This record gives sequence, structure tokens and C-alpha cells, in this order.
Amino acid sequence: MINQHCVDFNSGVGELHSPRLQPIKENRERVEMMEIIVGILKQKILWIGLAVMILFASVLTIALLGSTINAELKGAPMALVLQDEGVALQSGVELNFGQKIVESVMTSIGGQDNSAFKWTILTDKSEAMDAMNDQKYYGALIIPKDFSKKVMSVTSANQTPGEVEVYVNNGMSQTVANILTQVVGKMETGINDKLRTQLAAQLASATKQTPEIGQSPSKQTSQTASAQAAAMQAQRQMMQNLQQNTLVSFTIDKVNVIPDHSANGNAPVSVTMLAWMTGLISSILLFFVIKKVEQTKKTEKALTIGIQIVCAIAFCFIASLVILIVGNGLLKMTVPNSFEFCLYFTLISFSFFLMQSMLVNGLGAQGIVLVMLVFFFGLPMISLPYEMLSSASKFWLYSWMPLRFGVEVMRDFFYFAGTNMIKPMTSLLSAGAICLVLSFLSVFMPVKKSKTSNLGF
Repeated sequence: MINQHCVDFNSGVGELHSPRLQPIKENRERVEMMEIIVGILKQKILWIGLAVMILFASVLTIALLGSTINAELKGAPMALVLQDEGVALQSGVELNFGQKIVESVMTSIGGQDNSAFKWTILTDKSEAMDAMNDQKYYGALIIPKDFSKKVMSVTSANQTPGEVEVYVNNGMSQTVANILTQVVGKMETGINDKLRTQLAAQLASATKQTPEIGQSPSKQTSQTASAQAAAMQAQRQMMQNLQQNTLVSFTIDKVNVIPDHSANGNAPVSVTMLAWMTGLISSILLFFVIKKVEQTKKTEKALTIGIQIVCAIAFCFIASLVILIVGNGLLKMTVPNSFEFCLYFTLISFSFFLMQSMLVNGLGAQGIVLVMLVFFFGLPMISLPYEMLSSASKFWLYSWMPLRFGVEVMRDFFYFAGTNMIKPMTSLLSAGAICLVLSFLSVFMPVKKSKTSNLGF
């Protein structure tokens, strides 16, 4: 009996490990895995995170590409100085090839508001040069007084092409300067072809009006025939010279030149980005430092705001020294004046700090997000000339973007000897002063009684 039971017991244990029970075990494991997957998918944080990621990717795509994906230069202001006095032919006809160039330029490459350039006709070269120094024009075309006379010299042995002076305002925008240089090359070819056609037609007309050598003796003497033959030979020579020689040449000169080691003209943008990040890091750091200090009285709140301001000025100035040492000393970036660089960088970054700290102190993490959104939306726009932005970007973003004023100040410092920075600097300092006043007014607001209460505004 005992042996029989043992056999039965051993037989039962064997059945537990029999192959027939393996599918059941595998199904149980699959069910457990599915329960784990379903448990993960039921977590709200997963779907919230996915929604945040989609929103974040969409916003950043719009911010970084929205202003640049279809960027096209439209209506960039240009100066056109016409001084040509024209030339009178022996037949009494007066020609002004400078005027023809003006008409060609205005109708083909600058006559419409949606074209790349918008030309303004001036009469004085010095006026155009002063306006470029004031950053009113990206460039200028100068047609001198003797332009038509030189063009007509094609009819003489000593042919000299008419010269058009082109000045490119390099410091105003490297992008527009490159586009203008390309356009001028095409313009030169087109104008030469057009003037050749016009002059060839006039010479052909003059040849038709010359009496033919084969006319009857009653109408033409042998002396007259010889003279007409010489005239026709001269006209043939002029036609040949017309096809071989250059009638108009364009000489390109740069003004307010971008120096070497200036990030290919992007130094103002790069420095402004550093100023923005300096202000942001300072505002976040000081927010968390002051946040740990308990304040119950208005005087204590005002004192903490004052400490934030003093520390921020020190941070911004130290950052300017570090950037100057690394940028100018190590990377050999061209800096016109070290003292002025530190001064302007400190003022710009401190103005940014006053704006950013008001948001960070008042909104906490939400304020940091807003500051970063301003940075991401503003970065592509400050890298492009104003005339390449869409109408929506100009109105809704560029018109108030703080980064824009910082770039204007730094561009004037690097490339224009600091002659035009009063307006953008005033705008920055005014905005910073307003935020400073609002921060101090926050002293009169009640403080939330919690460990995470925000200070300041």
C-alpha cells in the first residue's frame, strides 16, 4: 500500500511538469505582461507628457521656422543718385543714358513694393553716404555727371565705359549685401545689352539716311560719294566697337565694412544672445536665492529686491568681462573698444534681467517658460534683416521684441562707431525702468504664506 501511494504521489508530481501544462503557464505569463502594459497605458502622466511634447514641438517649430522658412527680401531701401548731365549729338538730339538706367532699375528691380529693393532717387552723393551711415539705406547707386559722355565715347577711338558707382552698406546686413552684389552683376549685363541695342538702332538709322553710293551723277558727285563711303566705313567701325566694348561698368565699394573675425557679420546677434542668457541665468539664480529668505515686512521685501538688482549688475558686468576675455583674447573676435563693449553689454543684459526677473519673480516656473519662448521666437528674427520677415512677424513679434533692440545697439557699436544707438538703447533702458518700478510696487502686494511663495512681483 505504501509503495502504491508513493507511486501515485510521484505520478502526480510528474503530471505537474508535463508538457501539457506548458501552454497554460505561457498564457498566464502573457496575461501578466498585458496587465503591465495596460497599467502603463492607463497612467495619465504618460498621455499628459505626450501632449506636452506635441505642444512643445509644435511651438518650437513655429518659433524657429515660422519667420524664416519662406523668408524673401522685399522692399529693402536703396538710394539712387542721378547726376548725369546727358550728351548732345551733332544732329541736335540729346541723350541721357543715366536716366535710362534709372528707368530700367525702377521698373525691373525696384519699382514695386514687393520687389527685393525699393529705390529712392537722390541728387547728392554726400546725402546718400550720410543716410547709409545712419542705416537708412542698404546701398546706393551713383551715376556721375559725365556718364552719358563716356557711354557715347564708343563712337571715338578712345572709348571709355560709363562708370556707375555702387556702395554696399556692409555693416547693416551681410545677407542683403550679398544679395545686392549678385543683383548688381546681373544688372550690369542687362544694362549693357539694352544700351547696345538702343545705340545700334540709332547708328543703323543714321546709316539708312546716308545717300547710297550707286545714285545717279546728277544727285551725287564723285567727291560726295567718297565722303559718304568714308562715313559708312566709320559707322561700320562704330558698330564693331559697340559689340566688342563695354558701355557701362559697375564698381562696387563697401562702406561700414564688417571686419575680419566678426562671425561673418553675426557678432551683434551672438553677443545679444549671450546678454539675454546672462540676464535669464541671473534672474533664475537670484530668484531661488532670495526665495529662501523669509520676508514679512515691506521694508524687507524692498531690501531683497534691491539686493537682487545690485547682484544682477555685478553678474552682468562680470559676464561682460568674461565674454571680452574669451571672445577677444582667445577667439580673436574684433572688438572696437573694450570699455565700451563692457558698458553696452552690461546695460543690455541688465535691462534684460529687469524684464525677466519681473516675470520669474511673479510667475515662477511659468515666467521662465515665457522668457524662453521669447528667446526662441526672437532668435530667428534677429538673425534676418527686417525686410525679409513676414508681415505677421513684423507686427506681432518684431515690433516689441527686446532682443531686437539689443542687436541694434551692438550692430551700431561693432560696425557704425556708435552713432545711431541712442534710440534702441533708450527703448531698452525705458522698458527695464518700467519693470524695475513694477518690481518695487510689488512690495505693497501681500505675500503668500507658503514655503514656495514667490518674492517680488
